[in-house]
Amino acid sequence: MDLLREEHASVLFQLVDQSRAHLRRWLPWVDANRSVADTETFLREVIAQHRAGKGPQYAVYWRSELCGVCGFHTFDLTTRCGSVGYWLGARYCGLGLMTAAIRQLVEVGFGEYRLERIEIACATQNLKSRAIPERLGFYYEGVVQNREYVDGRYVDHAIYSLLAQETPMTE
Repeated sequence: MDLLREEHASVLFQLVDQSRAHLRRWLPWVDANRSVADTETFLREVIAQHRAGKGPQYAVYWRSELCGVCGFHTFDLTTRCGSVGYWLGARYCGLGLMTAAIRQLVEVGFGEYRLERIEIACATQNLKSRAIPERLGFYYEGVVQNREYVDGRYVDHAIYSLLAQETPMTE
C-alpha cells in the first residue's frame, strides 16, 4: 500500500472505468467519475484530507499493479474513531488482497494514529465486502436501513467495529 498521490490519476481512472459495472452496484460515486480530471479532483481531496489529519487513503497493489483503494472515510482524532472504506477492480477480487490491505490499514489506525474504534459499513447484500470484517474478527453491530442511495436504489448497511483493546485480527 502507498498513500494516494496525484500521479495515480490516470491509472486509477482506467481501473474505475474498466470496473464500472462491477463498482456501480455498491459505490455511489462511480458515475460521477467520468474523466481523469474527476479522478484528479478526488485525489486532491484525499491528499488534503490526510494533510488536515483526517485520515489517509491508500493505493492497493497486486504484482506492482494498482488494483484498488482503501482508507479512512471519517477519521476523528478527538474521539479516536475512524470509518474504513475500500474497493477493488473487478479482476482483482477473490485474491485476498483487500483482506490483507484492511489488516494493514487497521494496524496503522490503531498503531500510528492511536484510534480506539474502527468501523466498517458494507451494503448488506455485498457479501464479498462483508466477508472482510468478518474474516478479521470485527464485531457485527447490526443493520442501518436505507443508509445509502446507490445505482437507483437504497441499500442497507451492515455495521462492523473493532476496538483497540480487542483480540488481534484473525484470518
